[in-house]
Amino acid sequence: MPGVRSASTGSAAASHRRRRLISIRWTLPLCVVAPLVSGIALTSWLAFRSGQNAVEELVGKVSTEVAANIEKQVTSYLTKPSLISAAVSAEVASGNIDLQDTRQLGQDLWQLTQSDLLTNNLFYGSESGEFVYSERQDGQHRLDFVDAATDFRRIAYRTDDDGNLTETLSETDYDPRVRPWYQEAAATEGPVWSQVYIATSRADLTLTRATPVFDRSGQLEGVFGIDVYLFELSDFLRNLTVSPQGRAFIIETSGELIASSDSGKPFIEQGEEKLRLAAANSQDPLVQATASHLLAAVDDLRQIERPYTFEFELEGQKQLAYIYHLRELGVNWLIGVTIPQNDYMETIHANAQRTLAIGLVITAIASLLALAAALYIIRPIHQLNQAAHDIKDNQFNPDDLAGVIARPDEFSELASLFNDMATVVVSREQSLAEQVKQLKTEIDRHGMTGRNRDQLEALLKRAQQIRKAHADR
Repeated sequence: MPGVRSASTGSAAASHRRRRLISIRWTLPLCVVAPLVSGIALTSWLAFRSGQNAVEELVGKVSTEVAANIEKQVTSYLTKPSLISAAVSAEVASGNIDLQDTRQLGQDLWQLTQSDLLTNNLFYGSESGEFVYSERQDGQHRLDFVDAATDFRRIAYRTDDDGNLTETLSETDYDPRVRPWYQEAAATEGPVWSQVYIATSRADLTLTRATPVFDRSGQLEGVFGIDVYLFELSDFLRNLTVSPQGRAFIIETSGELIASSDSGKPFIEQGEEKLRLAAANSQDPLVQATASHLLAAVDDLRQIERPYTFEFELEGQKQLAYIYHLRELGVNWLIGVTIPQNDYMETIHANAQRTLAIGLVITAIASLLALAAALYIIRPIHQLNQAAHDIKDNQFNPDDLAGVIARPDEFSELASLFNDMATVVVSREQSLAEQVKQLKTEIDRHGMTGRNRDQLEALLKRAQQIRKAHADR
């Protein structure tokens, strides 16, 4: 069966070569590093996703707090005019303020506008067209009158610290009865906030708290008013901490801008004319984009009853927008807060990069340790393998395994057993070789028949093949 034996030997050699394509030298480090890298990558990804969710929750919390602060400020800002108007109406009803004497009424209003705790402006327009206006601004006091003495023209006077008229400032035509604040109060027959408008006396959005006054018969006598200048709301929003790039703003349900944390004005000037500015046309890109996306998503802003949130992208960055409906004190406004996600994602990105850097360092250290461990394990295996080949080639030297035997691990015991086994094998090989040599000598000395010699040589050849097969194993 020589042919079969040869095929079996070739197949074993081929199988041995295929097995050697996978080496412990590389599989051991790979088995250590691959799970480590996968774990670090998965941990980093989960941390990043968790950070994104945490950022969205944080932005929502910040937006809610910002909106609450704005609502509190607006409520505080609008409450005082409402209370003062009610108090003045009560004074009129009790007879402490005479509406028939415009000059005395001017002094009464002047007194009420001297304290920062009250208001800096207060005015009254009557059904007969009379008008009295008192204002304190930047330490200067003024009184305006429209009555028979002024020929029903509005004349503005500067006053001294006692309320005496000292200087004429301006003279214009004016009829309080055609003003929106007067007509709205007369129509509702109760205290009302006017529509937001641009004041003629100053370039600013103005809101008037108008309170009608009735005589004993229920007939309208006139309307008291207090102007609220909305630039103070914009100043408040600018000083409010939203986020590094975030914006807060207030708009009407019509979409027109009331106040914003950006530096732009809530109106535009076309020559001498001033026009209200729609939030969708704001000079600030973030406010403009937020308003545009809001109007595209909601047909009627009056339909927003609960906090409304949405997301959009601006210049490739995700923006988180929150809209709150403010219905306090009779106004119908919307508070908007928009925060770029990257304002808070920078910390998440930094943490992710830090985690990745630490992971790479750990991976590098683990790779080096795995390579060192692989070399530590491979070296004795290689020496034992070489010793096996030496045995096969009759070149085994027991001193070659001295280093492995000296190791403080299991390879020492294995090498000792291998050394003992190799010594026995080599001794037997030498003994067998000596016997073969003696047999050949005897054959040569005494001679043998051709048949006997062929049988003996076949037996010797078979013995060599068996020894070689055992050596290969």
